[in-house]
Amino acid sequence: MTPDVHQHLSAAPFESFSIVTSRGHRYAIASPDHASIHPRGSRVVVWFDDDSSVTLSAMHIVAIEKNGSPPPPPT
Repeated sequence: MTPDVHQHLSAAPFESFSIVTSRGHRYAIASPDHASIHPRGSRVVVWFDDDSSVTLSAMHIVAIEKNGSPPPPPT
């Protein structure tokens, strides 16, 4: 999923999106400055406006949702 995260972060114009984890947590990415991918693609760091952050293992990222769009239909 990290290639998908990279694609969304580098999109022009940027559109906000959320990263969804295997535990169902959603992390909103408001701008390209709010997330970064480890050079090996194994982790994604999400920064929040309060200067805190969370590091997500790439293997636990299960979906990317564009903010404001409905979730995809179940499979």
